[in-house]
Amino acid sequence: MMERTAVPSAGRRARINLKTYSADLPLGTLAIGVDNIHFDVFLSPRFVEFTRAYLLDLVRQTSKLPHFSGLEWRPSKPPETSTFKKYLTELMQASLGRAKYEKNIELDLLLRLSLVKFLTQEIGNQFANLVLEGKEWIRHRGTAYECTEQAHVVKARLAELQADRRNIFRQVGQQVYQMLMEVEENTLAKSRRALFGEEPAECYDLLKNRLVFVEGGKDDSLYLEQYVLLGNYSRDQDRIETIDALLLDFLREFVLAGDHGEEMSEAWKSHNTQVDAALSTRGELARLEEEREGLLRRMERGEGLLSRVGWHANPATLRAALADAENRHKHLQQKLEELGPRLEAAKQKAEFLTEQYQSRLADYLNQPENARRLFDPNWPGEEAGAGSETRAQLLAEWISRLRQRDLLVHVLASYELRNLYRDYCPPVHLQQLKKALVFREELKHVEEILKQFPARRFSLTRIEDLAKKLRRYPPDEIRPIAIRFAEDFMRLRRDLRDYQRLAAGVERINLIRSERTRELSRLNNSLYEFLLPEESQPAEDRVVSHAVIKADVRGSTKITEDLFARGLNPASHLSLNLYEPVKRILERYGAAKVFIEGDAIVLAIFETESNRSRQRAVAKACLLAREILAVSQAYNDRAQASNLPRLELGLGIAYQHSPPTYWMDSDSRIMISKALNLSDRLSGCSKVARRLLAQNASLFKLFLFQTMMEGAAEEEADEFLIRFNMNGVELNEEGFAKLSQEISLGSTEAECLMPWGRERTIFHFGEVPIGDSLEPIVIRKGFVRQLLPDGKIGAPGTHTYYEVCTSAKIYELVEALERHDVRKG
Repeated sequence: MMERTAVPSAGRRARINLKTYSADLPLGTLAIGVDNIHFDVFLSPRFVEFTRAYLLDLVRQTSKLPHFSGLEWRPSKPPETSTFKKYLTELMQASLGRAKYEKNIELDLLLRLSLVKFLTQEIGNQFANLVLEGKEWIRHRGTAYECTEQAHVVKARLAELQADRRNIFRQVGQQVYQMLMEVEENTLAKSRRALFGEEPAECYDLLKNRLVFVEGGKDDSLYLEQYVLLGNYSRDQDRIETIDALLLDFLREFVLAGDHGEEMSEAWKSHNTQVDAALSTRGELARLEEEREGLLRRMERGEGLLSRVGWHANPATLRAALADAENRHKHLQQKLEELGPRLEAAKQKAEFLTEQYQSRLADYLNQPENARRLFDPNWPGEEAGAGSETRAQLLAEWISRLRQRDLLVHVLASYELRNLYRDYCPPVHLQQLKKALVFREELKHVEEILKQFPARRFSLTRIEDLAKKLRRYPPDEIRPIAIRFAEDFMRLRRDLRDYQRLAAGVERINLIRSERTRELSRLNNSLYEFLLPEESQPAEDRVVSHAVIKADVRGSTKITEDLFARGLNPASHLSLNLYEPVKRILERYGAAKVFIEGDAIVLAIFETESNRSRQRAVAKACLLAREILAVSQAYNDRAQASNLPRLELGLGIAYQHSPPTYWMDSDSRIMISKALNLSDRLSGCSKVARRLLAQNASLFKLFLFQTMMEGAAEEEADEFLIRFNMNGVELNEEGFAKLSQEISLGSTEAECLMPWGRERTIFHFGEVPIGDSLEPIVIRKGFVRQLLPDGKIGAPGTHTYYEVCTSAKIYELVEALERHDVRKG
């Protein structure tokens, strides 16, 4: 039977641009373990051993149990939280560096899931170990002790501990969660943004889920403190399923969110139009059938006596009318048959779009921000057709729906309960106390429970006063609570959804504990090991690549002559003001001294088999070069007052994707490397260029020019380069490519002043994780310009070079451009 579907009128539905939420954990590129089901993960033995001891201390501290040792109780020692955070940070930073090196963020997500599984399992294990420790302590004291009063006290305390397992698990779990979030927000989020950009942020937001650190993902105390406490039992009016259905119906009826809602509405209108046409055709067919039957009856009667005496219609006229009716019936039947497939297609399309829209509505309810977009009249984002007045109307309708279903009082009770429950729970259950605020008969049950604890002198007055307050809530206070409730419920809905995905991800992980399984998985190339940096150091750690930094002192001969003329010591002068300050900063960047000569410092940062995933040699070399220039600038600021010669430097950074070679000269080891030779050229500055750009007003300190020579081969072009590098830093092209792999680089453009005029300049920028901080880095991409025979600067060519920018003004400019691009995007 054809039915016309009722569709809410688009005219009375508010068009609001809601945001969807559909985060997930991609693990599709990872290798399955030896059982062909799970991912094989081996965690750092040092981290595992320390964490087990730490969680035992944390469970002991939370449960307020002493340390059972020997024949006496000892006060429990405080957990070593700082060491735990240190190990946790090192393990996760090493994983992040490895993910960047292997260009696969799923490796880091795998570690995060493995940590969730390990930590939640160990909280339960250490709770069981603590109970067992207490029982073993009683048993070791002997049978005579088991009958003493102290033994009964200990047994009673252990029984209370087991009964309170869920609460202790929650408290310990939430402490661990808080530490994970501190490490995430203070260190890891910044490092990840520097290495991968903003792209994987949604996956990591999914991991920020408190529910994985309570048993089964459900805990009334957690719901009350962090979300909103709703009913648990099938007879409860305010169950999660009830609120969910209410919000979904509300969105369907009153909100047109995005183009999908309008498309669905139009599809059902089209379907209903087809249904109307089919019903009209069927009605016409029924009328024609009646007409035809009437004509047939008249023809039958016409052949009798009445026809012979002339009292009936002419038979020829009747036959013509019957033929006409049958032709029209045939035409309508054909029309109805043609409508059938079109009607079925329209129905299928409408049902498909409805299913899509229903799924999208559920995604809207997983985005807490949508609560404000829907109901907050003061929402700053103003969408077309959904202004302050529209949201106020939607809020009024939302409150009306809550009242109609008698849910508003339950919502108010849930929020008011936060100020009350600590004084009554236990012995009263949270759900029971909430119902006592709503139902009078439940209040009587609570009163009976409280009478069983006369020593605690519970008073019902506060509960009764609060119950009365709920019935007299002023409308001005109800409105913000209704908005807050929608937002809290959407957060709870989102986190419950994410909990299911996290639980499924955790279930797919096999934490390897036996050395035999570890070796088997490694042989099959399916083992994922996450170790602390010191554990991953092989016996022979071979160098695989390196970056060389050369700092060349400009005019060293003139400086030496000047100082000698004043009776000063040039060697000690350079040592105290350049070499020694530079040596003090090498450790921060993992750099090593290759050699120091009279007018130059040569340093190297090596990447080895063990540290190449986290060393980021080029990024550190760029930051170190900038620091070296800062050392010379600090000296120049002091030298100006003392009338001492200035230190002008030129720095070159060359990366080589292979190890250097060495030869021995008696006790000295001498490094041989293409990068070493290249850094020497990159740090140079020709006299012609210095004379040409003597008055450089630009913020940039590095420019390359090329003399014009006919017939020069492309590989010979570098020999004709004229380099200006005065307090600048040049990075070779291979080094820039490596930097692009080490960190996430953005790009922007701006008009900048050059020695030859203003020019559109390309900047590449990013951040480098150094310890717990992030250091910004900006690279200018320049093009070699022609140097004409008359000494003038010509047009740019295709040959590029890269300058590590050092001016604070450039960093401010790029930061402003980045903010503008983000807002524009």
